[in-house]
Amino acid sequence: MKPASDRNPVLLSVAHSAVLGGYRKRYSEVALNSRFSVNVLAPKRWRQFNRLIELERTADPAYRLIARQPRVAGFGGHGRRNVAHFYPGLGRLLREIRPDIIELWEEPFSAVTFQVIRAAKRLLPSTPVIFFSAQNIRRNYPPPFSWFERYTYRRADFAFVINREAEAVIRSRGWEKESLVLPLGVDPEVFRSFDASNLRAELGLNGFTVGFVGKLDRQKGVLDLIRAAGGIEAEIELLIIGDGPLRDEAKRLAEKSGLSGKTRFIPAVPYAKIPGYLNCIDVLVLPSVTRPGLKEQFGRVLIEAMSCSVPVIGSDSGEIPNVIGNGGLTFPEGDVAALRDRIAALIADPAAARARAEQGRRRVEAEYTWSSIARRQIEVYRRLLSR
Repeated sequence: MKPASDRNPVLLSVAHSAVLGGYRKRYSEVALNSRFSVNVLAPKRWRQFNRLIELERTADPAYRLIARQPRVAGFGGHGRRNVAHFYPGLGRLLREIRPDIIELWEEPFSAVTFQVIRAAKRLLPSTPVIFFSAQNIRRNYPPPFSWFERYTYRRADFAFVINREAEAVIRSRGWEKESLVLPLGVDPEVFRSFDASNLRAELGLNGFTVGFVGKLDRQKGVLDLIRAAGGIEAEIELLIIGDGPLRDEAKRLAEKSGLSGKTRFIPAVPYAKIPGYLNCIDVLVLPSVTRPGLKEQFGRVLIEAMSCSVPVIGSDSGEIPNVIGNGGLTFPEGDVAALRDRIAALIADPAAARARAEQGRRRVEAEYTWSSIARRQIEVYRRLLSR
C-alpha cells in the first residue's frame, strides 16, 4: 500500500516503554529524519518491578503522544502486566489515525500484539504491521499466549529483534518473514560526560567508585559485585542504585565484606537523573548471570555509561559481550575472582581506563545513537510501503 500523495505517511507506534520520556527519543528521530507523521500510544501509568511509573509528559512537537490506560487480563492466573494488557477503544483510534505503518514494541505472544494486529487486519487490511522481540531463550507459553504468538507469526509483516539470539528464537518458533536486528539506543547529548562533583560530594564519594544500576536480584548479579569488591586491596567505594528482593541481603553482605561504610545504596532514581549518577562513578559493572528461562537480552545501562565516557565491565551472559565490543571489559559470568581482577586492572592503570572510556563513547556514536537506529527503522518503513 502506498500512502495517499496529498498527505505524509502516518506511523502508529504502540509501546508500554514509552511511559518514560527518555525512551521516546526514538520517535523524535524518526519524525525529524523522515516525512512520517508519528503517533505514539503509551500507558498513562505503568507498574514495573513493583514501582508505579506515571507517564512522563515532555514538550516534543515532533510526534503526537496518545495516552490511554490499558487494562490487564489475568488469563487464568498466567497474566503478567507486560504481556497481558490491552487498550480499550483501539478500533476507534485506528479509524481516527488511519496509519500507513503500525509498529508494536511488544512481544509476539502478548495480548496487546494480538489485539492490535487483529484490529488492523480487520479495519486496515493493507497496513503493514511490525512487532518486536527481545526474548533470547526459546520458551513454550501456556494458552492463550501460545495462540497469540502463532497468530502474530501468521499475520504480521516484519519483525524487529533486539539481538541475533532473539532472531533465532522467533525463527525456531515459526516466523518465516523478514526481520532486522535493531538494538536499543541512547541520546548522546543527554548521556555525556560532565562535572558531577556536587552530586559526588552529596553522596559522600571520595575515592575510586564502582557503580551498579539495575534491579537487585539474582539475575543481575549484584551479590557477585559486592563479593568481588570486598577482596580488592585498593581503596574503593560502591554506588548501588536500584531496588529489588536482594536489597537487604546485599546490605548484609556489604557489611560482612567490610564495605558497609564504603557502599551507598540508592533506591531506583528517575531516568532523567541517571546521567548525573553515572558521572559520579569510575567504572560501571553489569555482572549478570544466566538463570533458568532468563538471560541478559541487552543491558541498556552499558551503552548509557559508555555514552557518558565511563568504562564498563560486564559478564559474558547473553548479549553483554556484543554490546560492549571493544568499549570495555568482560569476564565469565559468576566468576567473582575474574571480576575482581578486571576492576583491579582499571584501578591500577588509569590510562587504560581512560582509553576504554573513549572507545566506549566512540562505539556508542557509531552503533547506538537513536538517530542511527531511527534511520534503519525508516528504511524498513519505506520498503514496506513500496510493496
